[in-house]
Amino acid sequence: MKVAVIGGGIAGAELIRVAAPCPLEFTLIEPKKQIEMQALYPEYLGGVARLQDLAAPLKPFCERVGAHHIQEKALRLEGSTVVCERSQVEFDYAVIATGAAQNYFGIRGVENTFSINTLEETKRARRFVEDNYPERIMIMGSGLTGVEAASILAESLDASIYVIEARERVLPQFSAQTSELVERALSKRGVNILTSTQVAEVKKDCIMFTDDTCLDCDMAIWTAGVKPSQFIQDLDLPKKNGWLLVDPYLNLKSNLFAIGDCAWVEIDGRLATKTGLEAERQAKYLARHLSHLIKGRALERYSVRASTDSQVALISLGSDCAVGVVGKTCIGVPTRLIYSLKSWIDKSFIKRFK
Repeated sequence: MKVAVIGGGIAGAELIRVAAPCPLEFTLIEPKKQIEMQALYPEYLGGVARLQDLAAPLKPFCERVGAHHIQEKALRLEGSTVVCERSQVEFDYAVIATGAAQNYFGIRGVENTFSINTLEETKRARRFVEDNYPERIMIMGSGLTGVEAASILAESLDASIYVIEARERVLPQFSAQTSELVERALSKRGVNILTSTQVAEVKKDCIMFTDDTCLDCDMAIWTAGVKPSQFIQDLDLPKKNGWLLVDPYLNLKSNLFAIGDCAWVEIDGRLATKTGLEAERQAKYLARHLSHLIKGRALERYSVRASTDSQVALISLGSDCAVGVVGKTCIGVPTRLIYSLKSWIDKSFIKRFK
């Protein structure tokens, strides 16, 4: 039985790793030559993590588990065939795990910003920091990536760091208690926080806001949100808010599944977060699910662990402070304990594929 996995990020690669013992023929369609750990990008930007900690080559991993790796971009689905740039892949089942794309919300001048949404973009940002020693850095967006990048840069650079958030508080997707705790930790590091502040335009040397004020800067980093990739947008499949809408079994229709950031996973009133934790859990679930399918066993519904109304996260705020969040409970620990735990978890994930 042939299974095409479109996307070699956390969800796609972990699915193949866990399901490898099953009598299935996997083909991974991923234009990159490696799997990357996005959660470690802020550490690399700040000069803490090494490149070898962030990625693992896909070809030897696929060879080891008996899968095929097609290093091409998937263009579209035609029946039970994935049409790629130079080839076509037939399948009995297909799993879409293409992640998400950076969302710039139509802001003018985004070409003047840096991003830490991919490893190549993060490397470019790191080179700029090393070559230019920026004194004023603006980070637009205060989600997990934004606050972690602000913390590590404030610790590692002699620079003025600003976090700019359009909504009323940092980490707006988390509880007010978590936001307050993180805001205090950022302020203690000297990070300037601007909430309820909307960006109108990014120029080469300043940020323009919708109230006609501006701030000079040497470097602007965009971390404000994601959207469905063009591949997902072009698919004629069930969607919600642009994301692929799956049922409680992560099924789109008949022989198509979707997992990770590209999927809208809402089960029993709980909407899954677009995080590495959920991507990994969904991959493990679907690996078991496929095994049960080919054996004719009864299927169990997926259970969301980290939902938008009950977050689960470890938030790094520099090398000596971190916040652990489970639902409405958050604990700030001013030691290396949680920071080291999170870093170990992220690096251990990549080691699975080496």
